[in-house]
Amino acid sequence: MVNQICIEPAMRRVESALAGNPNCTTGLFTTNRVVGIQKGPSGGEEILALLYADDPWFGYWYGHILRHPKNREVFVSLLAWSVHLPNAPTVPLFFRRFHYWVIERGAHHLCTVQDHNDAYQESFSLGGAAANLAKIIGCFSLEKRSGDEYGPYADDPVEFAYPWRLGLRAEEHPFPISSPLTVVKNSG
Repeated sequence: MVNQICIEPAMRRVESALAGNPNCTTGLFTTNRVVGIQKGPSGGEEILALLYADDPWFGYWYGHILRHPKNREVFVSLLAWSVHLPNAPTVPLFFRRFHYWVIERGAHHLCTVQDHNDAYQESFSLGGAAANLAKIIGCFSLEKRSGDEYGPYADDPVEFAYPWRLGLRAEEHPFPISSPLTVVKNSG
């Protein structure tokens, strides 16, 4: 029997971090800022938080916790920036759509980081990953993401958003990556 990890305390910690930072805004129509699933498309526990969704020009900013695909004992907490805002009526379908658009299709972008751990961290527990994501959320500010051309990390944009995914950024794909539509169909 597989030992189940309780995801609720980790989700509450991330929700608390979002509520504590006025720079994390999502607008009037977004009601659930943190969504979790026991077994998502990555094959394990996942938590996804919407940090910023105020203006489509600035994209959508997510905090994501998932197991590292190459080391399943490690939980990854990361910041992801995308032009896509997936939505769905059920949690499983929501995660399938997020994985389809943001990870499989590579629709995420790089951003400048302010220090070595404000966009990507690893932990050996879900609670530790939630604490890491709470720290990432706590220092999130859209104004700081544009970068300081003379700052210590100005020339060090990190491929923090799913760096293991083919090693390609969204703008490097010469043509759309094919994926079966059954992944994102309108059923739960």
